Amino acid sequence: MKKVIINTTSKSYPAFIGSNIFRSLPEFIRKYNLPKQVCVIIDEKVEQIYGLYIRKVINGFAVKKYFVALPASERIKSFKTVSKIFTRLYEEKFGRDTLLIAIGGGTVGDVAGFAASTYMRGIPLIQIPTTLLSAVDSSIGGKTGINFKEAKNFIGTFYQPSLVLTDTNFLNSLPEEELISGFGEVIKYSYLTNRKFYSTLLSDYNLLMKKDSGFLNKIIYESANIKSAVVSEDENEVSGLRKILNFGHTFAHAFESNSSYKLSHGKAVIVGIVSALFLSFEKDLMNENQLNYMLELPLKFQSSIKIKNINKEDIFRIMIYDKKNREGKIKFILLKNFGEILIDVAVDKKTVFKSLEKIDEIWFKRATAGL
Repeated sequence: MKKVIINTTSKSYPAFIGSNIFRSLPEFIRKYNLPKQVCVIIDEKVEQIYGLYIRKVINGFAVKKYFVALPASERIKSFKTVSKIFTRLYEEKFGRDTLLIAIGGGTVGDVAGFAASTYMRGIPLIQIPTTLLSAVDSSIGGKTGINFKEAKNFIGTFYQPSLVLTDTNFLNSLPEEELISGFGEVIKYSYLTNRKFYSTLLSDYNLLMKKDSGFLNKIIYESANIKSAVVSEDENEVSGLRKILNFGHTFAHAFESNSSYKLSHGKAVIVGIVSALFLSFEKDLMNENQLNYMLELPLKFQSSIKIKNINKEDIFRIMIYDKKNREGKIKFILLKNFGEILIDVAVDKKTVFKSLEKIDEIWFKRATAGL
């Protein structure tokens, strides 16, 4: 079992990573003096596969427990779902001495975290990610949120969990779709650090589909360390450092929204990264050789990502509502090289369209041509 400590202004907490460590949850509850009145917000599919095991472990410490099962969908990130959770907590008479446990992927973790941060002005939270994406990204750092109209994560809070517990055994049941989705965020981290991590991912990416435990533990640990370092320096995106974690996301969120969330977040991130790399090239921040090398890894998954014909005007309109924007201008995170990141770069509409045309060519036109 590996451990990463996330030190933030509001709270310091551990993230544990390892195989078959969920069974140690009762020990963690005692060690960190967490409440034993428990409300579990759980992914429906996770409950179907692991429900008996999860309930057995929780029965080992809980004096009161209640389960709320939710479908794993971006659509659950809504006021309606939050109201459902609040209603269950209220009707079951859960007070401030309640522990909320989120077991699932990023959507479950985001909405459960938002509920925990606002119910009775805040109750303790544990994040137990069961997807690769949530393990390497959303479970760490305290961002919670729900969507509003077309805007993803438009309403939310910064609320750190008491601990994060990543049992990689839960990843064994993930389909290829989810593995690729999670790997999108891992790829993102490799651009933010150095060429070595990128090179490792490029040479070993085939181990992803094999669900190689050593590879999964390694990339989750490395990603958690990178995110921890950033979050510890800029918990609430005040200094601007945390914004680097949004590399590729301005495009990605627009692609997601434009697909009515049929395109998964992680796959949208891969397309968003490619878009941001093209945009960096269009802004003369990198040369063609750099661009081609940096494109090599994300384009390994080109055939596994299906997106419809891109309406550039629609994508641009959605990006206008991105919460990172300031003074009515769309702001991007762009790269000069590995670890050389530019924050809040304003780009004109014409240049953005050039990048979108490249994406249209790579994913839509080639696909329709049968290439």
